[in-house]
Amino acid sequence: MGHETSTPSRMVELDALRGIAAVAVLGYHFTTRYQEQIGHVGGMPVDLLAGKYGVYLFFLISGFVIFMTLERTRTAADFVVSRFSRLFPAYWAAFLLTATVVYTVGLPLQQLPASQALLNLTMVQEILGAEHLDGSYWTLQIELFFYVQMLFWYMLGQLRRIHWIIGGWLVLATVEGLCEKYHWHFSYWVRELMILRFIPFFAIGILFYRLHRYPAEWRLNLTMLLCALLAIAVGERPIFLPVALVCCAIFALFVRGHLRFLDSRLFVFLGSISYALYLVHQAIGFVVIHHLERHGVPAWLACTGAAALSLVLAALLHRLVERPAMEWIRGNWKATRVHTLVNR
Repeated sequence: MGHETSTPSRMVELDALRGIAAVAVLGYHFTTRYQEQIGHVGGMPVDLLAGKYGVYLFFLISGFVIFMTLERTRTAADFVVSRFSRLFPAYWAAFLLTATVVYTVGLPLQQLPASQALLNLTMVQEILGAEHLDGSYWTLQIELFFYVQMLFWYMLGQLRRIHWIIGGWLVLATVEGLCEKYHWHFSYWVRELMILRFIPFFAIGILFYRLHRYPAEWRLNLTMLLCALLAIAVGERPIFLPVALVCCAIFALFVRGHLRFLDSRLFVFLGSISYALYLVHQAIGFVVIHHLERHGVPAWLACTGAAALSLVLAALLHRLVERPAMEWIRGNWKATRVHTLVNR
């Protein structure tokens, strides 16, 4: 389905944006979030609160990439295998590493009861009523539910009606936001399963893909983009409109080809380890910062040390688990499919 117009360098730029977003989130966690949850010894001279909004850039990237992937996917099973191989092996390895650190040298407040910790293996622990072993995990359930929704529409053959689907999402997201503001009842399950608080950001990513891929329909996509921004303005807290506008500005530069400078060694590296970095930095980083500060290391230096260790762990996780597991699972799936076709 659809011709491949996105060049590999374009995907490098998106990966680089992922890497930058992951580093921004790391900066927020090590400065502001650590200060809120545990408290830096002697305080922290830097506050990187804005870094927390890096996750919303992730959501736009997912919207763009997942729609593009589904346009090129032959079967639903191909998509499931592709997403599973991308997400779960690295996640399970990161979980085991994090659990080992947290339950041996971690802080008491990090140590969940075993039953809750084990539910983290599902990636949907929040909806199952469990805490996250690592605070960063909260976005993974949202990503997963987005994939399931998109797969659902793909299997129904409705992706060509994506603008109607996005319209429905935006109406529901706006209604949910207004219910939240005025303390009216709105179904918890509809809100969570349809990820209504975040779906406008995924929608913006899809619309930027449509702008990039189908220039002739720019009026429709631009109108829908404005509707998505309106839904965020009406239904969300005031901070989220500027967040969405910054994300849109970044994506506008991207689709216009103005982010080619991101195709450099450093950004390619950060892009390649972005998922692993996101998975391993927070809980382990907090343990490192805590122990270093207790031994008299200044807060800024403790954070720098934790960041350096996070980058090393992420690079190892990517190289030893994420990439080989992805290649092995996808390779086996491809071989099975070919074997099935041959023996029909």
